[in-house]
Amino acid sequence: MWIRLILILLSFSLLSCSQNAFLESAKRDTDDARLFEARKLMNQSRWDEAITAIQATSTATQAKRETKATLASAYAGKCGLNLIQMADQIANAGSSALFAVLLLALRSADATAIANCQLAETTLLSINSTAASRTADENTLLAFVGFAKIGAILSVYGDTDDDGTVQPAFNPCNTGELSDAMLREVGTGITISVASLGASGTSIGSTLSTAVTSACTTLAGVNPAYDFCSITDPNGFSASQVKAIGGLVRSTDTPGLGTCAGDIATCVCP
Repeated sequence: MWIRLILILLSFSLLSCSQNAFLESAKRDTDDARLFEARKLMNQSRWDEAITAIQATSTATQAKRETKATLASAYAGKCGLNLIQMADQIANAGSSALFAVLLLALRSADATAIANCQLAETTLLSINSTAASRTADENTLLAFVGFAKIGAILSVYGDTDDDGTVQPAFNPCNTGELSDAMLREVGTGITISVASLGASGTSIGSTLSTAVTSACTTLAGVNPAYDFCSITDPNGFSASQVKAIGGLVRSTDTPGLGTCAGDIATCVCP
């Protein structure tokens, strides 16, 4: 697993073995040169410039899955995702609720961060919307982008003083505190990550997969209309499923934030 994560990070940031050829060449307007420059900029966390360089390549190059993965990586960096750091935080979280870990990982995120997580997710899904048709590395990256999206949303709306912890009174069932649109994005952050992790073969984030499966089993027992686990389109959730997602976020069950004194069945939004 760690080898795979390191390889993904290398694809984000390390310079290719053709560095000298590009540096010595006067032809700096080729697609290969632009992609090389984009990766170099990403290594310096210059995300906007990297995105501009990638988007300056030809339509044919931008349609390639490798280019899409690179662009998604740049959006993820701009979102605030540090893949290795987040993997460490998740692996070392112990019994801590995963949503609290993700909120802390994206501490001080803003609306722009959320938007860039969404762009990273959309770009990776454009490679293929089916997890089984994406590579293991693409699925691992997509899962972590989903984690980052969840963390960014919970940070922006649930941690209003930016101290890295949720406000005790935070209520995602109150649309004035967290809109249905954002709850739907949390929902797809969950379901797409779980599907991607299952196809990637990685054990990182298995707590989320287990918790979500258990939650949906519980929810289906309470009311089958609450089971949201098979939906990966934010517009595909029913009103009842959105209420269930809000319940999972605030419940004391893993991975919830625990701002509702009860399990998911008790905390489903009214």
